[in-house]
Amino acid sequence: MKKLILLALSLIPLASFAAPPQPFNFSCGKTGGVYSDGKGGVWVDGQKAAVKQSSPTYWEATSGKTVISIMRTADGNPEISFTRPNRVHGVCLAEDEVSFAPAAQKKTSATSGPSFSCAAVTQGSMEELICQSGTLSALDVKLAATYKKALVKSNNNSMLKAEQRGWIKGRNECWKEDDKNACLQDAYQQRISELQNKYGVKS
Repeated sequence: MKKLILLALSLIPLASFAAPPQPFNFSCGKTGGVYSDGKGGVWVDGQKAAVKQSSPTYWEATSGKTVISIMRTADGNPEISFTRPNRVHGVCLAEDEVSFAPAAQKKTSATSGPSFSCAAVTQGSMEELICQSGTLSALDVKLAATYKKALVKSNNNSMLKAEQRGWIKGRNECWKEDDKNACLQDAYQQRISELQNKYGVKS
């Protein structure tokens, strides 16, 4: 019996050691976005990375020549940093506005709906109109992709984030217009064009 207890106790660290990185969604500047599904899968700029665990609280995800260091802090939150060739390195920042999940991990797509969830939109809101329109949903997905690329190219620029939040507020002002769908469509097309021209990105 004592041998069985000792064996069980000896297996506890191994079980915790095998725990995969928790879910997270981080922006790493020009390196791109880093996403973890919390089940052991980590993607770097949309590419599946090879994950290696060195301790119960530290992992490294490698994609090409980019190495992502993942550390679980005492409060349970992850700290993410990156290392690229020529000694390029930096710290990644948590990203709430753009999902860096690969297409297979996302619940929405250009053909099924907008970039946001339609499950809890307010009745009569501009979000509801977008969810009901295939054209507007496709434009929303296109803008989300364009914004994501602009965010990466701008090195996670805080001003760009503020501008995007301001644009969303302006978009929602389309409720005042008689032709709300046309107003929304114009707003999306103008914002997409603006981001493409300013940051040199394509969606």
